[in-house]
Amino acid sequence: MLLPAQLAHISVEQDWQHSAPYPPLGFNPFFEGALGNGDTFGLYWPIGREASEPIVVETWHDEWRLQPNFSSLAAFLRAHAAAGDAEDEDEDGYVALPTLADDPASPRAAFLAAKELIAQRNPDAAIALLEAALALLPEYTDALALLHGQYVRAGRIDDAVKVAIQAIISPPSFGGPPLKALQWLRTQPVPQNERDPIWRACGQLSFNFGGSKDNADYPVLLAAIDTYLEQGDYRCASTLMQTYAELMSAETVSFQERHAFEPAAFIARQIAVSAMLPQGSRDPALLWSSELA
Repeated sequence: MLLPAQLAHISVEQDWQHSAPYPPLGFNPFFEGALGNGDTFGLYWPIGREASEPIVVETWHDEWRLQPNFSSLAAFLRAHAAAGDAEDEDEDGYVALPTLADDPASPRAAFLAAKELIAQRNPDAAIALLEAALALLPEYTDALALLHGQYVRAGRIDDAVKVAIQAIISPPSFGGPPLKALQWLRTQPVPQNERDPIWRACGQLSFNFGGSKDNADYPVLLAAIDTYLEQGDYRCASTLMQTYAELMSAETVSFQERHAFEPAAFIARQIAVSAMLPQGSRDPALLWSSELA
């Protein structure tokens, strides 16, 4: 993973270990901007963009969510400096979400602006913003679900199918569950030679998790991971593995045991699969060993 040029301006946890499904693989916290309530800011490398500089996300630990507020560390540092100036003037020093004027590539600012544009009946402008956000953060589940609806309304069915599949495999830490996208995909005829395992099996998925002794979605998701790996699609495999881990970690311990889910072993497999990504491994240990070398 490519380290940001301004790394010296933050205090990164270089001993960070990915020991639980949340925060997801590819996240590394730093201390600047933290409010002391358990939430923090951190670097995050989107899946498949490991050779690019990370974005900066904010953790919402009570909701098991990441908010992709800043498109770069440089954009975060500008906001952090402005927050420091406000604190000097006896105002709130919280590092606030940037506007698009502050950070034109901010994924979350683009998502929120797109929602406003849709309400103003300007779908084309909303689609452009959402597409730009997803070019930077392909697993942004909330943006995928919103874009899917706009593609359907515009009659862009092929694009809607692709976005629906990506929304389904993308992790709940970035939004969801994308129930409307799943329900819509189930109504689409599956081509006879379709290779994508999620589209082929979407009729078996409910995306209703928790509160039951068993859930037939999990074997379907595991089988899809295996198919993506067989096809050499390591980006989709890595994305769906993160989603599976987050969903399973929200289940009871007894449920996890029935499904043979052991977090440490699954995380180790995630890291091993990430080593096959075209732009490099998502193993944080490799990140900091190269920095200290």
